[in-house]
Amino acid sequence: MKKIQIAPSTDPCPIKDLTKYVKEVEGCGADLIHCDIMDGKFVPKRTFDYMVLAFLRKVTKLKLDVHMMVSEPLKVAKDFAKYGADMITIHYEAFHDKIQLVGAIQSIKRLGVKVGVAIKPTTPVKCLDNILKFVDLVLVMSVEPGKSGQEFIKDSLVKIAYLSKKRTEENLDFLIEVDGGINTINASIIAVSGADILVSGSVIYNSPDKKKTIDEMHGKYLV
Repeated sequence: MKKIQIAPSTDPCPIKDLTKYVKEVEGCGADLIHCDIMDGKFVPKRTFDYMVLAFLRKVTKLKLDVHMMVSEPLKVAKDFAKYGADMITIHYEAFHDKIQLVGAIQSIKRLGVKVGVAIKPTTPVKCLDNILKFVDLVLVMSVEPGKSGQEFIKDSLVKIAYLSKKRTEENLDFLIEVDGGINTINASIIAVSGADILVSGSVIYNSPDKKKTIDEMHGKYLV
């Protein structure tokens, strides 16, 4: 049996309220903080840089899970690692080929952080078959990256189950994280499909009772 980890996302919280929000969700039982980093190129939206992350590092003991929705992750990874990231996840789609991607994974690992790889909803999960042994985490995007509040794409469940099966068959130990459209209703089936970490943005942020919302996603879903 394993406990599903709940990771509130920094998006859609305004930057001016981020430190307060992070402290609040930590007190409500969150397991880690999912930091959405967007550069306005890989996705249209732009969020914050490593200087804001440094402030978050000072106000929470939770691990900071940095999701880089950026076109050139290697150019910024060093600063995020230096200023508090525990995990840096880069997108498969940000690289020209798998050789370049594996090189980036190894470079970021040398910075002393764990490394994940993310795939968009339109990217086939099997493209990661030769990558899984190099990463600590796989992030399945269950919405199109860059906009909070979208509906969960049900086909993501097939990807999660595939990754869970590959992990068992190949005796690997990467975590499976799912991001997008997760709520108290669908959290259980996502967890049962094989997910370890559920990222939630607007559902937790807009909840009038954040502790109850996190508890409903969290303690009941032991698989």
